[in-house]
Amino acid sequence: MQPNNRPLLIGITGNIGSGKSSFCNYLAANGLRIISADVLANQHLEDKDIQSALVTRYSPDILTTSVRDKNVLTINRKLLADKVFISETETNYLNSLIHPLVLQDFQQIAEQSQEKVLCFEVPLLFEANLQDCFDYLILISASKEKRLDRLEKKGEEKSKAEKRIMHQIPDINKRNLVDLVIENNNDIDALHKAADNFANHISEIKLKEVRPFILV
Repeated sequence: MQPNNRPLLIGITGNIGSGKSSFCNYLAANGLRIISADVLANQHLEDKDIQSALVTRYSPDILTTSVRDKNVLTINRKLLADKVFISETETNYLNSLIHPLVLQDFQQIAEQSQEKVLCFEVPLLFEANLQDCFDYLILISASKEKRLDRLEKKGEEKSKAEKRIMHQIPDINKRNLVDLVIENNNDIDALHKAADNFANHISEIKLKEVRPFILV
């Protein structure tokens, strides 16, 4: 996409437990629009074609009754995570279903938005080879110990958390590929301060030629 009358596109990434969602939530609370890949992916899990594919891949047990409507079946997120995130093969399969749909959403939002800045929260930004789709890249980084601690506090089993971490590209491989690294090994106030500092300098970021949101 040419840098003509389009929003500034900010890509925000970080491995599981890094605190990227906390960073993005704070930016959103202070007026920036955040587009979450995970939120869009969860919405697409309600698509009938996606549900059918997952039932075929696994079993009808992957479906459960919706909390909002007992007459509606939805994907059992916990069971899906248990099946998918401990296996690279199954992770790739799920991504092959969901990622093209999320990228279509990204492209439509980028083309239609009237806002000056759009921030995209994309956990698998580098894994999906999307680094050339943004004007500016931010990596939220934290030590493995800190990330595991956060995940365990959220109720994640340590063994499962470690397997999910194993399937992501390590931070050390991403640091030289981004414009800004935010270390998030301290408290939430430090993270908010870093977010404020970034927001205060957004006007200095320049648009550049970026490629469309498509898988390559």
